[in-house]
Amino acid sequence: MSSPDYNLVDSLAKSIDLSSPPEASFRGEEIPSTAETHRDRILRIDQDEARLAAQGCIWYEIKASTLRQSDIPSIRDKAGIADLYEIVIPHVHARAHCPPAGFHTFYVNQIERGLRFPVPRFITDLCNHLEISPSQLTPNSFSSLLSLGILLKFFRIPLSTYTLMRLVQIKRLGPGKFYISNQCVSGNPSSHKGWMSRYFFIKRISSRENPWGCDMSWRDNAYTQPPSTPEPAPELTDFLKVTREKCFNAQELIEEDLLCHFKFSGKGVPLVGDLGERMSKAEMLRALKKRKADPEGASRSLSKGKRKNTEERGEKRKKRQHEQETHESGREQVPKEAIKETSTSGGKGPEQTTKASCEYLDASTISFIAKPSGSASLDFTRHLIPDRDYNLVNSVPDLAALEAASLHLMQAVVWSGSVANRLLRAREEITKTKHSMDGVLQEHGSLMKQLEEIQDNHDKEKEEMALELEASRTRANRAEEENKALQAKVDKWKGEAANSWELGKEKFLQSKEFRVLCSGKALALFEKGFDGCLAQFRESGYTEEEHPVSFLDVERALANLPDDEEEEGSSSGREEAPPA
Repeated sequence: MSSPDYNLVDSLAKSIDLSSPPEASFRGEEIPSTAETHRDRILRIDQDEARLAAQGCIWYEIKASTLRQSDIPSIRDKAGIADLYEIVIPHVHARAHCPPAGFHTFYVNQIERGLRFPVPRFITDLCNHLEISPSQLTPNSFSSLLSLGILLKFFRIPLSTYTLMRLVQIKRLGPGKFYISNQCVSGNPSSHKGWMSRYFFIKRISSRENPWGCDMSWRDNAYTQPPSTPEPAPELTDFLKVTREKCFNAQELIEEDLLCHFKFSGKGVPLVGDLGERMSKAEMLRALKKRKADPEGASRSLSKGKRKNTEERGEKRKKRQHEQETHESGREQVPKEAIKETSTSGGKGPEQTTKASCEYLDASTISFIAKPSGSASLDFTRHLIPDRDYNLVNSVPDLAALEAASLHLMQAVVWSGSVANRLLRAREEITKTKHSMDGVLQEHGSLMKQLEEIQDNHDKEKEEMALELEASRTRANRAEEENKALQAKVDKWKGEAANSWELGKEKFLQSKEFRVLCSGKALALFEKGFDGCLAQFRESGYTEEEHPVSFLDVERALANLPDDEEEEGSSSGREEAPPA
């Protein structure tokens, strides 16, 4: 995208900001009013735009914002902007296509045509496909998209980019400016004067990298190729048929309560009235407004075919009226007394009835239901009969019966009109009910499909769980058998360990090593006992010098000890010797 001459704009803005008007030196410390400041700002903007336009710059390089700081509360209230957003009024040298870092551009007229924050997801998805920013759309684009979104949601059609690309037309109104329209709705204003100079910068406070849901960069051209067809593709035949037959008005569809009801606005306004009646009312609003604006020229809105039929019907009506007036002028006017005499004669004189004729009627004073009258109904009926049958009707002898028959006939005609109106209303109700029933059946069909899918998934999960349980049981049985085998091995090893311990013990007790250990231990005990005895001997006053005794020598005493075998033999001999 091309960029403006920033040096020119910046230097011009700074020079104007630093410069003071000629009369400032005479004002002293007087502070200019807000109106004067805004007037100076507008003058400054006009000078900048004139200079840039003369240089052949693009519109978004020329247009500066004319909003004030006092407009921020109004913008927040109209657009339902919460505290999660920060709004900044652009400086005089700022431009719409290059907002500050983190900020994006939107227009006040876009808000007036239904834009609310956060921007509806289906609009950001569409702009993401078109590779443009939502701020590059004209104000009427938002009313067209939002009203179309409401209709699609009302008729239960998926609100996808594929559906929108089939229903909308995208027009490039110049570099970086696009208009999205559709044939389903009308009623958008023909122009928004000065809307390109009423923009502001807005920033969403969020930890996400891009909380807007699409690329907000400006581009001079859009990508208008349709997306790939989804499976299954939405059916739009009935929807297009309904929108062609009916006239939907965009202004009526983007009311705040409808935007809130269909989740395109977060202001929380409750729905007013019945939704079906509101949608029907929106259909007829355009025709109603045209009729109110131009009641005399309402026929001009008809098509050429309808206009031709209307003219033909008017000519036929004039011709028939002229013939009736001609025949009426040829009929004789008789007073009411003559008619009464004819009715009282009982039909004896047919000559009297042939002379009787009805008077010219004022249809505004006749009522066959509120004030039934046989004579009035007879006169009214006579105005309807052809001229060839006029004498035949007048020749009826029983005039009272004819009056009664005429009255019943006209009452039947009136009641048939009432019945026809009721039938039409009933037909409209049936049509609405049918549409509603179709929607219910479609919803029921989709729910049944979902239920079948859930049931299939449940059965598959159940089968998988049964197989898993069987496998777990098999593994458990196998583990139990392995545990039993291991337990048997452990018991076997315990028995072998006990046997080996006994065998080892027996072998060790009979080994030379054990004997050596026992000998060493016995020697130690003997030495300790001998030393004790020697100590006691010395304590008794016997010294080695005075009493040299041989047994006081340890080695000699140890050598004199008997062996084990000799000791065993002596002990056994003592046991066998009889007592003395």
